[in-house]
Amino acid sequence: MSQFWYFIKKLNNQAKRTQLAIAAVTVLIGILIVTQLRAHQTAAQVLQAATEDDLGKIVSDLNNEVNTLRAETADLRLQLFQIERANHDSSTIMKESSKTLNNLKVIAGLTKVSGPGIKIRLTDRNSLLASNDLVDIITELRGGGAEAISLNGIRIVARTGIMQDKRGIFIDQRQVSSPYEIMAIGSPKMLFDALTINGGVKDKLSSLSGVAFDIAEDNDLRIDSVAFRR
Repeated sequence: MSQFWYFIKKLNNQAKRTQLAIAAVTVLIGILIVTQLRAHQTAAQVLQAATEDDLGKIVSDLNNEVNTLRAETADLRLQLFQIERANHDSSTIMKESSKTLNNLKVIAGLTKVSGPGIKIRLTDRNSLLASNDLVDIITELRGGGAEAISLNGIRIVARTGIMQDKRGIFIDQRQVSSPYEIMAIGSPKMLFDALTINGGVKDKLSSLSGVAFDIAEDNDLRIDSVAFRR
């Protein structure tokens, strides 16, 4: 029997603690509600007590803050646009500079070049061709848009010297002779048309005795860079 009353007493204690906890939470919630209501009431009272001029000033201040925030937002957007524009311009300038540099290297013969173009085989059985004839071919190829040219394996660039004396024809002091193998990288059609125009260099040289002028298109030509001699 004593154990039964002990159990009942224990339940009563737990019930009291639960009730106290519920009461405490209820009080806390009540305090929060009252505080919030008082804040709303205070704001409402301030607005109710405010005169028309005060309300107008409040509205004006709020509008000014909104306009200020809008202006700051617009300024930040403009700054972001300018930064993005500057980055884009810098990237474009770098790409264009790199492209220009690569083109200059190609023109100067400092880099290998590959691509489609034409191959010329010029045979001179009677040794009638002169250095000027080779210069004419190169000039026509350049006029046809050749990106790179080689003659008997020698890269031809703007400063390449082609000359002739009683010993024969020389390119940068290296002697060349028939058959002359000329490669030009560029549009095969444009290069072919530049050489085969009526009355052009091909007609002129092919009319010489013992001279054969053969042209073939090639989609995978490779021309080495200039070989600098020590």
